[in-house]
Amino acid sequence: MAILNHYGQPAIRYQMDTILSQDRLPHAVLFYGEPGSGILPGALSLANDILCSSPVNGKACHQCPSCNRVGKLIHPDLHFLLPLAGAKSLSKDHYEPWREAIASNPWLNVFQWTQFAEVEGKQVDIHKEDIQHVTGDLNFQAFEGGNKVLIIWMAQFLAKEGNRLLKMIEEPPEQTYFILITNQREQILPTIRSRCMQVYFPPMEEKEILSLLVEEYKVDKVSALLIARQSVNDMNRAMALVHNATMNFKDEMATWFRAIIGRKGNELAIWATKMGSQEKEEQKQFALYALAFVRNILWMNAGKEVSDNPVEGSEMIKYLNQHYSAEAWHPVIQGLQTCFEKIGRNANTKLLWLALSITIKNQLAAYRLQHINT
Repeated sequence: MAILNHYGQPAIRYQMDTILSQDRLPHAVLFYGEPGSGILPGALSLANDILCSSPVNGKACHQCPSCNRVGKLIHPDLHFLLPLAGAKSLSKDHYEPWREAIASNPWLNVFQWTQFAEVEGKQVDIHKEDIQHVTGDLNFQAFEGGNKVLIIWMAQFLAKEGNRLLKMIEEPPEQTYFILITNQREQILPTIRSRCMQVYFPPMEEKEILSLLVEEYKVDKVSALLIARQSVNDMNRAMALVHNATMNFKDEMATWFRAIIGRKGNELAIWATKMGSQEKEEQKQFALYALAFVRNILWMNAGKEVSDNPVEGSEMIKYLNQHYSAEAWHPVIQGLQTCFEKIGRNANTKLLWLALSITIKNQLAAYRLQHINT
């Protein structure tokens, strides 16, 4: 799991690396921040550092068997307390859906977790019996003879049951570490907070979300840029946009403009019907993608390299730049902006995309005819 090494919070990663290299990590840490800020990936990364059998300057090597087991969430000395429905529910009995949930999206929120745990709509809490079971396990010697880690995810759900953990946090078993995670720090008992090193995760910067999407989740750069801009500094929202995307914007753009340049009315009608059948949010994303595409042509028109622009270039951009000057593209930009606005106003999107396609086709054809005649 590459996210164990990269979670988009470089300042926090540096802080934790410094503490680990100086062997000053306390036995209890509280990670808190807004949803989508990376508190769970950050906790998993720290757990990997603690459990690694061959650390380098206190940090995980990401190569040993222990790191491999942590990456798969099957390390016998990595324990979790999770919000569950039912007073007798045990976290250990839900490790399989928990692994599935994290593999799908380690930035998930409680609502998303209830869907994986199949308790959507039910009241969840961290229950007494679960706490007693986990603390009992922690009192035994580590399976691998080293450290033990308990991650308490969404620790605000401990409520008053947190008192059951207080004594163990005050006097932990040997080589035992607690990592608490929450979006609601004030809901955690002050007596527990005061015994933890508290680390605040700020909302993620757009550039970090972009980097994670491209490097860790292999989203193409143009789509990643648009998603990062719409994520509102929330990596969980960015992942939702990635998972909901059903179109390859780059390929759709190529198909659309080949039909436009080739003046193939039948293909444009088919394309407009397909595009107008997509979810409206995805159509809006494609309109933004198309705007970025056209602006990249103008960028190149101005004599700048596409690679200097944050939006990825292509051979098609170079071709269109060679055959059409900036004046041909300004009406296209206006048309795309109008299209974006009307999609949000419940217009008939199939007709909207067809009308826009015909307008762009006629605009570019008229430009070519005018310049051929002159």
